[in-house]
Amino acid sequence: MKKGVLFLLFVLGIGALSPTRLHGETTSFCESFGVKKLDGKKEASSFSLKDLNGNQVALHDYRGKPVLLFFWATWCISCKEDIVLLEKFSQRKRDQFEILTLVIDGENEKRVKRVVKKHKISLPVLLDANEKIARTYGIWMIPTAFLINREGWIEGVIVGPRDWNGDTALSAVKEVLNLR
Repeated sequence: MKKGVLFLLFVLGIGALSPTRLHGETTSFCESFGVKKLDGKKEASSFSLKDLNGNQVALHDYRGKPVLLFFWATWCISCKEDIVLLEKFSQRKRDQFEILTLVIDGENEKRVKRVVKKHKISLPVLLDANEKIARTYGIWMIPTAFLINREGWIEGVIVGPRDWNGDTALSAVKEVLNLR
């Protein structure tokens, strides 16, 4: 009987040391990129904010198209690094989804414009003055990104800096938003 138990433990141990686990890989791009998928359905809160050109931009205008909603601030070093990578990332996405950025220090528009100009950001930058939308979305750390599907439901959340220019980023977003 002891031999049977030892053999079973040996087999289970071999399975735990499969090549996938030995090399630190996971079966999901979401897991490797750090996307937290939501358990239940949560509708993305609608909002309308001004962009850097003074135009009103509303989330509901993007209904029917997946959206990556990125919260950041000019005083956040990681955020500025991420926004540059996100800019490069946006060029690779081939119009499969939209990227909207919400800067939470929107009450200081001049500083936001300087950062955007310095880093040559062409993504839409929306001014979340007084952090009203950030509070609505429960932002407790920046940068934070939300992945919103075509129907307006939040599918995943990414908290903290990421390598948006890496191969895993696009694969993870496609996986969460069911894109090809």
